[in-house]
Amino acid sequence: MPNPARRQPAANSYYNDVLWCCVPLLALSCYYYGLRPLLLMAVALITSYLCDCVSVPLHAPGYQPGAPSSACFAALIVLLMPPSVPYVIIVVAVAAAVLVKEGFGGDGHYPFHPTAVGVVVAGVSWPQYVFRYPAPGTALPLWGSEMPALTAGMNAALRDGGLPTASTTNLLIGNVQGPLGASAILVVAACGLFLLCRGHLKPATVLPFLAVCVGVPWLFPQLNELPVFSWPWQYIRQRIYLEKYILLSGAILFGAVFLAGEPVTQPNRTVSRIVYGVALGLATVAFRYYSEYETSVCFALLIVGAIPEWLDRVGRRAERMRFMKKEEKRRALRTRKA
Repeated sequence: MPNPARRQPAANSYYNDVLWCCVPLLALSCYYYGLRPLLLMAVALITSYLCDCVSVPLHAPGYQPGAPSSACFAALIVLLMPPSVPYVIIVVAVAAAVLVKEGFGGDGHYPFHPTAVGVVVAGVSWPQYVFRYPAPGTALPLWGSEMPALTAGMNAALRDGGLPTASTTNLLIGNVQGPLGASAILVVAACGLFLLCRGHLKPATVLPFLAVCVGVPWLFPQLNELPVFSWPWQYIRQRIYLEKYILLSGAILFGAVFLAGEPVTQPNRTVSRIVYGVALGLATVAFRYYSEYETSVCFALLIVGAIPEWLDRVGRRAERMRFMKKEEKRRALRTRKA
């Protein structure tokens, strides 16, 4: 069980700022797909509030339901889903996220990112709905199950050793098939800059995560047109194209901005955050290489979420040992002088 003293959430301003960041991403998805993303968001927020109300008996007297963290996790789940996802899947994913959070003790106590829990539960249960996407510009019906043709995301081409065909411009503005809130790279990057200026984004976690997600494919490119082994300075053009699609497609950048830096699930110490970011990057690359899931960072978060407390304990132990060694040297020096 995580240490409650360590896993206290940041001020509610973090979750409120993330919710504000969801607004432009939701607005852009409504531009591409109509009003269905807006209804999905409304269903998610209502579900998160109701789950908070149901969990009131688990808390001490005086607890008020409707914490901004639950609404934040619900909004992020919607942004990681396709706009064609059935409403019932959103309800199940949000309920799993909020109830798992409350089951571990609520804010400041959960070891795994609730958004990742919700996305993984939905993705494993209904992969045909969660990891298949409509084409941008398709007006989706508000109700019913009649949907236009759905296709796999761009990670399917990357996993099979190919390259997607989307242009850089379309990748930047979100005019590609993918999660409804994770495909607009310019908006996601602007949200990351906003959170960084607000002090919510920790470079010690995010930069190692992105470095590994970019560095491993550069060293070991999964491209059919390249030989099994090649030196990093060979086939530069192909490697650059590969890196473009890895960074600008899927949910890598979205995960770095909105998931990796969550204040409760990441370690407290700088060195621990660096190790955590590296481990999260390695797990994300592994899932992207060997699984069919578009949002591989969510699966990686559930695995790496088991080590932050251990990393901080190792860091504290190392600091104590360094302090004791310094004290021994000081005592030995004083003894010699005496």
